[in-house]
This record gives sequence, C-alpha cells and structure tokens, in this order.
Amino acid sequence: MKTFEKMLKFVTEKIAWGAQVAIVSCVVLVVSDIVKRSLGFGLIPGVPEMVELISAVILSMGLGYLTFVRGHVAVDVLTMRLRPRPRAITEVVTSAIALGITVLLTWGMVKFGILNQSQGWVTGHLKVPRAPFVYLIAASLALTCVVLIRDLVSAAIKVRTGGGA
Repeated sequence: MKTFEKMLKFVTEKIAWGAQVAIVSCVVLVVSDIVKRSLGFGLIPGVPEMVELISAVILSMGLGYLTFVRGHVAVDVLTMRLRPRPRAITEVVTSAIALGITVLLTWGMVKFGILNQSQGWVTGHLKVPRAPFVYLIAASLALTCVVLIRDLVSAAIKVRTGGGA
C-alpha cells in the first residue's frame, strides 16, 4: 500500500504542477492582453476562449492532488468528538458518496468528450477543438476516483481494525 501511495502522490503532484503552469500561462495571457490594449494596440484575438479552456485545465488538474492531501473542506467539527470506529464508519460513508459522485462525473465527461469529438465542436473565434480539454477533465476526474478509492480502502481498514490503523 505504501508503494501505491507514493506512486499516487508522485502522479498527483506532477499533474498539479501542470495546473500551476496553466495558471501562469493564463496570467501571462491576460496581462499581455491588458498591456496591449493599454498601449492602444487593441485586444489579442481569442483571449477569452483561451482563458476559458485554460481555466478548465487549472480546475481539473489540481483536483486529484487536492483530494490526495485532503485539502478540501471537511466536516471534522462534527466527527472529531466521535470514537475512532464511528469516525472511520463516517469516513467510509462519505468516501463512498464522494466516489460515487465522482465516478458519475467522470463517465459524464467521457460521454461529453465523445459528443464533442463526434460533432466536431470547436471554440468560436480560434476554432480550437474542445474534445481534448473535455478528455483532460475526464482523466483528471478518473485520477480523483483513484485517490477516493484509496481513501475508501483506508477508511474500511480503520473500521475493520477498530479505527487504530
């Protein structure tokens, strides 16, 4: 399990770095557009479209790492007073619900990517295909599912061992 967790941490960190690169590129793009307009040279064509696509990359690629490090909002205030086993049972239930929702989201994004690809949908001005971005979101959600499975298994082990492990 430790090797799997190390590998999962490595993968989620590298993908989160991709999100950080996307943030920097988005900032550079927006600042360049503002500076160009301020100097009287007009706007850079397609910046809103590129920011939209890059935003999808930013949000989706950081999700797996955020889930891995448990950086999301948790309801510890309600569960911190519980004994270890009931707390572990609560973790199993919440992990299972989160996994179920994320699996549905992943499947929906895969179907949406297939629809985008089959219809040939592109952005309005630059004509950038949308399907690769949708597939990237689906892959990031699939990675989040793997992290949630790890959380679910870990919580189930805690229930089995009485919450001590």
